[in-house]
Amino acid sequence: MAVYVTILMIDIDLNQDCEGEMALEESYFFNQLNAEELAYLHTITQTRSYPQGSILFYAGERPTVLHVLDAGIVQILKHDSNGNEIHLAFFHPSDMIAEMAHFESIPYPATARCESDIRVFEINFEAFKTYFLDNPKLSFAIIRSLTRKIKQLESIVHGSLIDDAQTRLARFIIEHEKTLSSFTQRKIAELLLLTPETVSRHIRRFKEEGWVEVKQKKLYPLNLDELRHFLSSRT
Repeated sequence: MAVYVTILMIDIDLNQDCEGEMALEESYFFNQLNAEELAYLHTITQTRSYPQGSILFYAGERPTVLHVLDAGIVQILKHDSNGNEIHLAFFHPSDMIAEMAHFESIPYPATARCESDIRVFEINFEAFKTYFLDNPKLSFAIIRSLTRKIKQLESIVHGSLIDDAQTRLARFIIEHEKTLSSFTQRKIAELLLLTPETVSRHIRRFKEEGWVEVKQKKLYPLNLDELRHFLSSRT
């Protein structure tokens, strides 16, 4: 049995392969480094590929390499005392994964599993820390990454403890407007801790308001401004 807490900031098609791979210097973390810095970065980085279902790291492991996702989808999850999966987040290309464990010198707090075939940059953290953390542009990019994760925690609180069903669905549509059509209504229901019938009922209401449309059983946003207005009136 899986317990779904939330899904956050996703660009996702769980059946995708590792198309669209980027060069290391194309990542927003590193695209402002100069030629000398990039050359050194390449010397401390390995590129690895993992098949769907592989474990990138387990909760409790000590981190050794810094992971920057190049292609594919990585899921972050924990297990409760009964062995049920608690799904926390998905990460997509260019995301840095679990960097806080490195900077705080703590074990990984959760497990990372490949939801598709992935390709990842694995960077020697000790060498990276020594050479790069004085770089203000790179440090700012890391701060932005950590800030995004704080926002994810805020979404967990709202999505799991505060929001009602309509608000959860509206927030989900707004946050995932670009990839909304890759989710079935049943998958949306699972991720929002709702029944499929509840999601279907609220989608009908949103269609009547002209906020969304359904084509070939796929959901598409139509009027995000009105959805945002609806969401702001309920939060």
